[in-house]
Amino acid sequence: MNMLEQIESFGAIDAENDERLIEYFYRTEIIDELLSYRRSIVIGRKGSGKTAIYKYIKNEKKNNCTALLFKDYPWKTHDRFKNNIVSERESYVNSWTFFFFIEIFKKIIELKESISDKKKRKEVKKIEKWLKRNWGSINFDHREVMSPKKPKFNFTFSPQISGYSLGSLSKDLSEKEDMGSTLTEYNKKLEKITTGLVKDFQGEIILAFDELDLSYSPSDSNYENRLIGLLLTTYDFFNKYREKIKVFVFLRNDIFNVLEFQDKNKIKDNMVVFLDWDSESVESLLSLKALISNRIKNNIGSKSDNFERNWNEIFEDNNIGRNQLKWNFIIERTFVRPRDLIKFMNLALDQAKARLRIQPDSIDKITNEDIHNIRALYSTYLFEELKDEVMSKYPDYNKYMEILRDVHKVTFTFEEFTASYETIKDRLEIVEDIDTVLGRLYEFSIIGFYKPGGGGYGGSEYRFQYTSDHQAFNPRASKFRVHYGFKEHLELIE
Repeated sequence: MNMLEQIESFGAIDAENDERLIEYFYRTEIIDELLSYRRSIVIGRKGSGKTAIYKYIKNEKKNNCTALLFKDYPWKTHDRFKNNIVSERESYVNSWTFFFFIEIFKKIIELKESISDKKKRKEVKKIEKWLKRNWGSINFDHREVMSPKKPKFNFTFSPQISGYSLGSLSKDLSEKEDMGSTLTEYNKKLEKITTGLVKDFQGEIILAFDELDLSYSPSDSNYENRLIGLLLTTYDFFNKYREKIKVFVFLRNDIFNVLEFQDKNKIKDNMVVFLDWDSESVESLLSLKALISNRIKNNIGSKSDNFERNWNEIFEDNNIGRNQLKWNFIIERTFVRPRDLIKFMNLALDQAKARLRIQPDSIDKITNEDIHNIRALYSTYLFEELKDEVMSKYPDYNKYMEILRDVHKVTFTFEEFTASYETIKDRLEIVEDIDTVLGRLYEFSIIGFYKPGGGGYGGSEYRFQYTSDHQAFNPRASKFRVHYGFKEHLELIE
């Protein structure tokens, strides 16, 4: 059997469905920073590896970790607990603090044998009874935290836990109009109880938040404040309980960038790790070459960690396109993130295996022809991959792409774009002006703009948002370039 035939794939493009993720996982110093809790908030583009890290931490700390996925989370229920007394930016801190404490209590009950003090264990039993009385069990889902059950009995159950009385939560909430202030009262007690219990807790408790972007809507005024509240609460727990309680939050960078609040820079400097991948060096903290080398190594049984050696086992050793290395040719068609690279390699692998079945004596490596044959498929993937992300913010995304299709060139001038815009704007009912459309295309790295060099600031280059996150767009640049990954889908020429 050919070597390529023995490789099923280089892994799934999404960590949720990658059965070999732990086997493939590329462990960097960033993981050490997270597990030692020097950092706790992971920011990156869609497809940059946030969920892979989430799943790795969950696997490494499976007994201590509570995995909190926010798909189908009842945000409207959570919104009822806004604290209307404080500023909008802080209005969700109370509800998230309460949410944290309840999830921590559930984990403490599960790990109660980690508490050596017998008196403290009795306190844990009281907490268990209180949770059962208010939620019906101790195994309720995190989506139910903000929905305690209505009491079935008229009498009040108010256990004394560490000297603090906790009553019927649903009863207290139903009797008071301001639910936010009710949570304030409870949080004061829950904090005292938690502080007392974790002092004697042998081990750690981990809360990991993922899929927070699934409910993202730029038109939802509450969304930003919810996330700001979550980050502020994470920061508070980071400072108060970092030896015993660790909270990890995974969030898309475009969402993090739009959040504005007073302590953002403190959080950014002290807690955030950014998943900015490097496509050139194998020695960098987040090296795509090291990641891919590791995946190839695991598939072919190589004993080497050397990127060049492993890469050349799979790919034919000759240049492609504009006399480029295959690696560079592929990279410029990605957003320099693992998902895109793995997708390209999987498509090329399938094409090579199909060739070998027809021509079994041909070379047992991925060739230039294999790569060229899958470019259109890959280009459509990249378009569809970006589509959901862009359309949630800009519903006219497809119309903007039609302007580029009409331009019909990878590299174009402002005048050429204007001509195509004027030609089709009425037919497609595009209401945004030219500068707005160009700015939105740049925002999602569909186009880049030409930045001249000189003046001691380096050479000329095309700047894309994904490579220069804080580079202001120049709508009057002399030239623009469509990202090479969209070339085939938009049927563009050089």
